[in-house]
Amino acid sequence: MSNIDLKNLTEQERKAVLEILKEYSDTGNSTSLSSLMYEDWDEIPVDITTFLHNRKYLGNALYDQEGKFTLFPYWEEKLKDIFPTNTTTKYNTIIFTGAIGLGKSTIAVICLLYLLYRLLCLKDPYLYYGMQPIDKITISLMNITIENAKGVALDKMNQMILSSE
Repeated sequence: MSNIDLKNLTEQERKAVLEILKEYSDTGNSTSLSSLMYEDWDEIPVDITTFLHNRKYLGNALYDQEGKFTLFPYWEEKLKDIFPTNTTTKYNTIIFTGAIGLGKSTIAVICLLYLLYRLLCLKDPYLYYGMQPIDKITISLMNITIENAKGVALDKMNQMILSSE
């Protein structure tokens, strides 16, 4: 383990780090760290598993009439890899390829909706992403053709949104 150099921190930052370390030492957890981590959030986002299964989010769209979860287990595991926590994303670019019917459009739409959901949970998305308030936050839905983007992905996205609470 390498030594941590606290000399480059301000007095306030040093106190915060030492408080967090003391809490971990005493209890194995740190409420100070949690407070810092969630400071930018108006609402704490749920994790990807909750987002997929809870009917408040995408659960209504991803369960059939018999109550069976319809997303391939492979894709659920990939989503957990892409979104390791409720506030972090492991990759900044993802490209899905493969044969027709593997779930590429579905998984892309789910990723987009989860990112949009987390964006809407922020107190100030512009500040969080270091943008000016006059900038536009844009979310793109791309596909190999405009017909596929509109006819497959956009329709799927609209249906998922409409079926969620």
